Amino acid sequence: MSVAVDLTGLVLPEAMEEQRRSEDGHRAFFVLQPLERGYGHTIGNSMRRILLSSLPGTAVWAFRADGVQHEHQTIDGVAEDVHQVIQELKRLVLYLDPGVEEAKLELSVHKKGAVRAARITKHPAVEIVNKDDVLFTLQEDMPDNRPLTLDFWVNRGRGFVMADQHELPEDAPVGMIRIDAQYNPVMRANFSVHETRVGQRTDFDRLEIDVQTNGALDPADAMTHAAEIARVHLGYLAESGIVPPRSEGPGGDIELDSERQQLADEQRSVLEQPLDQFEQISARSRNTLEKENIRSLADIAGRSRDEMLQVPNFGEKSLEEIAEVLALHGLHFGMSFEQGEDGNLYYAEESGGNGAGGEVLSNDEA
Repeated sequence: MSVAVDLTGLVLPEAMEEQRRSEDGHRAFFVLQPLERGYGHTIGNSMRRILLSSLPGTAVWAFRADGVQHEHQTIDGVAEDVHQVIQELKRLVLYLDPGVEEAKLELSVHKKGAVRAARITKHPAVEIVNKDDVLFTLQEDMPDNRPLTLDFWVNRGRGFVMADQHELPEDAPVGMIRIDAQYNPVMRANFSVHETRVGQRTDFDRLEIDVQTNGALDPADAMTHAAEIARVHLGYLAESGIVPPRSEGPGGDIELDSERQQLADEQRSVLEQPLDQFEQISARSRNTLEKENIRSLADIAGRSRDEMLQVPNFGEKSLEEIAEVLALHGLHFGMSFEQGEDGNLYYAEESGGNGAGGEVLSNDEA
């Protein structure tokens, strides 16, 4: 249940203030004051961790070049080897329109000289931020005016993803090379805490946060997004719908307490929603699950992580997407629910599959 919070005597800041910004707009300094003593480090450290690890972004995760089968080759007519080209692709800053999860870009050149990102064929859903960056150098004109063509696969993600963690599509072309992808648009985040005065007291905190992005996201928007992620997680400590405590039963088995716990209305509503209602779940993951008739969170929460990985073409990256959505709503893999005589939904005994202590309700039944 919700608890009334007594803020009497607690000094609160009025608002976050943007103190200054770089000329290119990619770096900004924010101030939050006054804060109770110790709150500066608590909030600053949390924001810094979220800014550097959890914001979504866009990156190139694979490419293909004419005549190239693997990353240890060279590209005919190109001064740089494939490894050097990959390093430049990692630095490519992209913005993907909201609602679009992935896109394919193409670059076609035949004249010698430096080839910049601006030469990539325009895509209606993709904006290239650092258009002047040189991707590679063509040493001479291509013979017979035949162009050198490169394809780039772009998608939305979070954090840093190793090349071998990207899932290859079923129709992946020959010569498609996966690369490491740095999705996080925040390049730098630091904070400092200083003393500030309120009335006669000088022991309040003044929190200063320094945020620098790659240009795909405004620093103020990065702060707002990070704060919202923190708010959502802390909200589960303040609201009902807590997963019931567990205790060890005979033989060391984990059992739920004997008193059944009812699901919160919000959690039940979330379980009923189709997967396309959750923007954190990529279209590729959603399509893979729907092929196996997995269409809602209720269909997922009753399965263990191992069972989910047995779904064809469903990998670790997709699993973490789903795990994040479940966690945001106080759920996890391997849960089981049963419907009581009163029509309400209750936690049943936990299991690794579809639930030994009660029937896992599907989207139609929940």
